[in-house]
Amino acid sequence: MNPSGAAYRTRHARGATLATHRHRAPYAALVLDGDYTESSLDGPLPCRPGTLVLHPAYHAHGDRFGGLGASAVNIELTEVGFDLSASAWQVHDLREAVEVFERCPQRLSELLACASPQAAAEPPDWQGELLRRMADSEQDIALLARGLGVSAEHASRALSRSYGMSPRALRREARWRRALNLLGGALPLAEVAVAAGFADQSHLHRVVVAHAGCTPARLRRQIKCVQDRAIGAAA
Repeated sequence: MNPSGAAYRTRHARGATLATHRHRAPYAALVLDGDYTESSLDGPLPCRPGTLVLHPAYHAHGDRFGGLGASAVNIELTEVGFDLSASAWQVHDLREAVEVFERCPQRLSELLACASPQAAAEPPDWQGELLRRMADSEQDIALLARGLGVSAEHASRALSRSYGMSPRALRREARWRRALNLLGGALPLAEVAVAAGFADQSHLHRVVVAHAGCTPARLRRQIKCVQDRAIGAAA
C-alpha cells in the first residue's frame, strides 16, 4: 500500500450531505473531528474522530454529516488492489495518525497494523436478504419485498436510509461488484456479464463505462496489472 500524492484536508458543514459518488483512485480518509455516516452497499458506517476508512477504487458511497459537521485528512493510494468493499479502522492515537498521513505516509501500513477494525452497523436481517435476492433475480423488486413481508414503499425508504441508494441502484451496484471481481479472472466478457447478473455484454459495457470511464476490456487490463504487481511484490 503506497501513497500516490500529498495528503489533503476536507471540511463539510453540519447537516450537509454528499450524494452517492465514487472515486477512480483508491484512497484513505482519517476523520479529525465531528461525525458523519457513510452509506454504501456495505451498510451504514458511523465515522467519528479517529475513524480511518480505506476506499477501494470505484467504491460507491454517500455521506450524511451530523450536527457539528466533520473534517478529515485524505490521501490517494496505489497498489491496494480492486477489493470490493471498504474497510474501517479506529486508530488509537489521532495525533500520531495525522502525523503519518501528512508527514510519513509510507508508514500507513504500520498505522493500520496497530488500529482496531471497525464494522459497519448491521441493518435488519430482511434488508440483507432482500439485497441478496435482488442481486440474484430479475424479479420485480416490489414482489421480492412482499415475499419478505415488507411493502415496496417501506423497503425503498429503509434501503435508502441504510445504504444511501435506491433499490434499483443497489441492484446495479451489487452486480457491478460481481463483475469487477470476475474481470480479474479468465472468463470471456460475455460470460462475465451473465454471471454478474447483467442482461448481456452490452449491458455490462454500459455499466463499466459509466462507473469506471473505460471499456470492460481496458478495466480488465488494469486489474491484471495490479494483480501482477502484487504477485511480483510477494515473490
